[in-house]
Amino acid sequence: MIARILAIGDELTLGRTVDTNSSHISRFLTDRGLHVERIQVVGDGQEGIEQALASAAEGADLVVVSGGLGPTDDDRTRYALSAVAGAALGLRPRAWQQVRRWFTRLRPGFEIPESNRRQALLPRGSHILDNDRGTAPGILMRIAGCPVACLPGVPHEMVAMLERLGARLPRLVPGLRPPTIAELWFAGIGESTAQELIGDLLTEHRPQVGITVSDLGHITLRIVGTATEVAARRTALRRCIAPYLLPKPGIATSLVDRLARRGWSISAAESCTCGQVAAQLGAVPGASRVLRQSLVAYHPEAKRRLLGVSAALVRRHGIVSEAVARQMAIGARRWSSADVAVATTGVAGPGGSTPGRPVGTVCLAVAVRHGVVTRTIQVSGSRERIQRRAAGYALLMAWEVASGRLAPGRA
Repeated sequence: MIARILAIGDELTLGRTVDTNSSHISRFLTDRGLHVERIQVVGDGQEGIEQALASAAEGADLVVVSGGLGPTDDDRTRYALSAVAGAALGLRPRAWQQVRRWFTRLRPGFEIPESNRRQALLPRGSHILDNDRGTAPGILMRIAGCPVACLPGVPHEMVAMLERLGARLPRLVPGLRPPTIAELWFAGIGESTAQELIGDLLTEHRPQVGITVSDLGHITLRIVGTATEVAARRTALRRCIAPYLLPKPGIATSLVDRLARRGWSISAAESCTCGQVAAQLGAVPGASRVLRQSLVAYHPEAKRRLLGVSAALVRRHGIVSEAVARQMAIGARRWSSADVAVATTGVAGPGGSTPGRPVGTVCLAVAVRHGVVTRTIQVSGSRERIQRRAAGYALLMAWEVASGRLAPGRA
């Protein structure tokens, strides 16, 4: 069963906005048994959208479009759909009521701009896809027999509408057979080392096994096939990467789960990562069970006054050093009374490098009651990537300590 995805918008083709919608739609459809053959990004020009729609619908079992349903002149998806389907646009009263309800609920007393009326224009013969998170109703219709679902480009609106579309898939695409899917998560080794361990278990068919590296520091193996194939391959893969397996999808999620099971709390003292450690922890549902406090001690004076990092220690070892990270972690644990404390100090760039400490040098520490472990890593890339990856590494160290895989030295 072939599916194709179109993402509409000049902001995408100009590189001003990252197309996260297509990846979400692709995963959603794949999990339900469709093979996503093509993802295409198209600008706002109506002629280009028409060509892309006609091409996508030819020979496909489903086309999903995101974007171009807004109230402005550059939102042309409905006009392109009308042209390709040969169905005139008309004002649909129920679609207009949906637009009005949104304004009444969220902007009471606000006069609805006339431009929003175009969002209630739908091609003849199409069906409305309800939007409870914005003003743009979605559109569902067929082009040459192929169902085409047009969804808003705003991600949280698109996600909700896509979930509702999922209930219609068995009728829209008869004969769908959702595959069995399993995922394994691991961290502590790179992709190339993982390939050496996995060997010929990374296959394209019967089952399909894919590997994805996250910028947060973990790697995902995804197994797709029949129930028997997936179960056998999952067992074989687990055996190969057993020392590096994570129990949950990602480092932060695994750490929160482990700490909660042990009844432990965690705090962070961050310099170069500027709150990324706390942010990654806080993004996990249930983080309130374990996350106690977080401090961004960026300036040396803040490190001294709040964490006990003395000027003499900085002069002796440098502000970017395992000695400073160690004292930051000890100070954070003492300051917060947490069971575990994580600390980061480094050179996030693009400037600030010194001899022996190039951009991307980050010193990490994890302190617990019976000791401290420190590590220096080198991360490449932009400032944002260095901060994000360094925070992930710090959480991985905390996970290793909390799970007994890494033994701290004496404090």
